[in-house]
Amino acid sequence: MKSVLFPAALLAALSSPAFAEVKAASDTGFNSVHISTVNATPEEIWERLLSPKDYWNKAHSWSGSSAGFYIDAQANGCFCELFQEADENGKLKTVGSVEHMRVIFVQPGRVLRMQGALGPLQSEAVIGTLTVAMERAKDNATTRVSFSYLVGGYMRYKVSEIAPAVDKVLGEQFKNMLSPFAPAGTEIPKVDSFKLDIETIEEAASNEASEGSTAKPDEDVSASESPRMEQN
Repeated sequence: MKSVLFPAALLAALSSPAFAEVKAASDTGFNSVHISTVNATPEEIWERLLSPKDYWNKAHSWSGSSAGFYIDAQANGCFCELFQEADENGKLKTVGSVEHMRVIFVQPGRVLRMQGALGPLQSEAVIGTLTVAMERAKDNATTRVSFSYLVGGYMRYKVSEIAPAVDKVLGEQFKNMLSPFAPAGTEIPKVDSFKLDIETIEEAASNEASEGSTAKPDEDVSASESPRMEQN
């Protein structure tokens, strides 16, 4: 079986202005971040994201084919790959499967967060968390989208060697996912200008809800009344 994360060739430069790098690294983990802005709506990007068979490079699969890739976008859903073979009548049958990641947070058109150690990291004692987030621009014509993959734990690989390999292959899938959409602008996004935390998402949702309704004069509306997750 082929490894998901060891690239068959060096990654070509991204065709659109983008931020891409191993943002942080230590002896026990690293963070790979890819950000780009494209001419598409969050809904269009979301639909594309949930069809990994259409953009995941088969060279980075376990079965040698991306046809069996799928994402079940609900909590505890699976980003999985089916091993498929044709029988004597030419009909495909499933003969095995592998879990790449497990879905832990879903907010359609905003965030998909999955947890799993991709590729060769699967055999190591590490946890990997991939956050895919998208943010509509004020002009409503473009969307900023991000892959942020955070890995930590004990591994037999050297972080200095495995982190760049993971970053390259993850960047390739990011590029492939966005390939149907035209790049927007020429400015390279800054990581600190695009927040990926849940608090920001909930706050944005709350703001949208409040814009659609008007509180009565005698109502005491306080942000402290709404439960918030503490930032790590």
